[in-house]
Amino acid sequence: MIEEFSCAKDTDVETFLKEQAIRYERDGLSRTYLYITSENDDPAIAAFFSVAITSTEFPGVTKSRKAKILGGKPGRDTKDHFGGILVAQLGRSDAFAQGDINGHEMIEDAEYVIERGCYYLGGKVVYLDCREPLIGFYEQNGYALVKPELYPSGYFKMFKSLHKL
Repeated sequence: MIEEFSCAKDTDVETFLKEQAIRYERDGLSRTYLYITSENDDPAIAAFFSVAITSTEFPGVTKSRKAKILGGKPGRDTKDHFGGILVAQLGRSDAFAQGDINGHEMIEDAEYVIERGCYYLGGKVVYLDCREPLIGFYEQNGYALVKPELYPSGYFKMFKSLHKL
């Protein structure tokens, strides 16, 4: 079933599911949630998302921006790293249309999983990395850019405070 998943819009998503998701799951690095559908009794992965615990760097981010992301507690604006939860992957198979699996609903599902985990374990911020064409989509879902420049990874880093979930 995994071998049949295809995502031409973002081959990194496809590669993650096919080559890393099971290993990351086994090693306790992330959790991957699958949307499985069956047409004619033939199961297929329509979409998936992965979440993980992370530590995020803040190079070149102003103190006031750090305070907005991390909260106004004294000293947080001087930190170079801060923990949180990462929406590590989010992808839909090319075989399914947006009407079949809605990206906004996928984000809601990921946030529900994150919120439940943070209820028991703590946490304040959700992060994700995205390419420029997806910034508007994530902004519609309440995320904001950490800074308006690319990180060295080649992605933009976005965040959302858990109290907004």
